[in-house]
Amino acid sequence: MSSETAPPSDHGAPLTTPRSGTPCPGPRSSNPHHPVKARFTLPAHEALVGCLRRAARTVLRRWQLSADAQESALLIVGELAANAAVHGRSEMSLHLVLARGTLGILVGDHGDPAPSHHRATDDDPDEHGRGLDIVHTLSTRVDLHHDDHGTWILACLAVTGARTGAD
Repeated sequence: MSSETAPPSDHGAPLTTPRSGTPCPGPRSSNPHHPVKARFTLPAHEALVGCLRRAARTVLRRWQLSADAQESALLIVGELAANAAVHGRSEMSLHLVLARGTLGILVGDHGDPAPSHHRATDDDPDEHGRGLDIVHTLSTRVDLHHDDHGTWILACLAVTGARTGAD
């Protein structure tokens, strides 16, 4: 991933979106044996959204988030990844950052512009268009950044029960 398409840094500093500048807590752990962040990048294909969800599920279980927090986070990941796959560019990325009771979920599309995706006219309208509403409902904060290199959405989720060695 080039620096032009890179999401906000999560190397010890607060995770922020370029537009908002408002921090979503980033990792503070000095113990490299207890990861507090994870990154995954895949081709932006709808068939791979489930792969990102499964990867997130594995990480969230390892971080020992509560069952409710895991369920909410996986809904957010699924909705944002589906948007990135359908409306995005050639790649989609998921970044998870856990610190001080907040899980930052950053999903982006980047890379070469993808061909335009048009929804079929026979698609059920009840099955589309609710993803960001779900993300806003579950999150304590949602930020969107869009430029010529792609779109990044950061959702912050309050979590309990996490054990990563970060706090």
